[in-house]
Amino acid sequence: MSAGRITIVGAGAIGGYVGSMLAADGTYVVLVDSNQDHIAAIREHGLRVKGNVDLHVRPKAVVPSELEGPVETVLLAVKAGHTEEALAPIEPLLTDDGCVVSLQNGLEELRIARRVGSERTVGAFLTFGGHYVRPGEIIFGGRGSFVIGEVDGKQTPRLEELAKLLGRAHPVSTTNRIFSFLWGKTALEAFYFASALTDRDVIDLLDDEDALPALGALVAEVALVADAVGSRCASVDGFDPNSFADGDPDAVAASWDAQRLYWNAHVARRTGIWRDLAVHHRPTEVGAILDPVVNEGARAGIDTPLVRRLIELVREAETGVRALGADVLPALAVAT
Repeated sequence: MSAGRITIVGAGAIGGYVGSMLAADGTYVVLVDSNQDHIAAIREHGLRVKGNVDLHVRPKAVVPSELEGPVETVLLAVKAGHTEEALAPIEPLLTDDGCVVSLQNGLEELRIARRVGSERTVGAFLTFGGHYVRPGEIIFGGRGSFVIGEVDGKQTPRLEELAKLLGRAHPVSTTNRIFSFLWGKTALEAFYFASALTDRDVIDLLDDEDALPALGALVAEVALVADAVGSRCASVDGFDPNSFADGDPDAVAASWDAQRLYWNAHVARRTGIWRDLAVHHRPTEVGAILDPVVNEGARAGIDTPLVRRLIELVREAETGVRALGADVLPALAVAT
């Protein structure tokens, strides 16, 4: 693997931040995004990153049709629902020994591997974030965890080189069980989807003792499915989804405390899911992230009524049938 040129597909909060940090460190970065206004602004004025960092860089920026090959190291940072669309122009340009690193939510590594081959797929788990502000400007919310791993669990020289490269943007470690981390984050995302529907700051919701049992039950369902498919959830910044499935009250309390610490350390008060619904009025990643939980649960003989009901509620919010802030938690409780 050569770190001479990095192609980042998706120049929003995650891709834009990582690309900016790498570019500022001297790496040749090509940002690819279908948002033509964003690309035009980066070309004319550069990319500005504000929030917990202050950066202004001028990386090469292109729309997908302008990307030239060959490409070797690709960081895929698009919404999970856009994976196939984003890979279409990348696949024919990707070298035989190249790789696509998924900087996405959900279990998109499986989809990427089906498209480009598992030998050219690398998984990543991350909890740092931010949001897109306007063309040419993004916000970085603050640091979190960053772990990468081969989808087959092997510790390879490529993985070590990637860790060294990506470490220039954010501290990173490697793992031989990347899917445990991805399932752990998926469990946490179930909580985040519900939090977005309540139309409340996450930290306020975490201090609502009446709300936490229903939210924890959601997390437990995902953790049970993960365990059944052989990828017992890893902890996410101290938040252990298994504690909810195991019913350990002390561990559950510690997990909620870990989330309080996380959110108190970040600029944002609400999730990107809430921003999709309330600000951008666009579909969320709910299908790409939570449908696999339902499907894998069904194959393993585990019912997921809360996750299924959550998916329905989010889709109602996406179409305007359900207003944010409505009685979401009672609606989830009915599903139990």
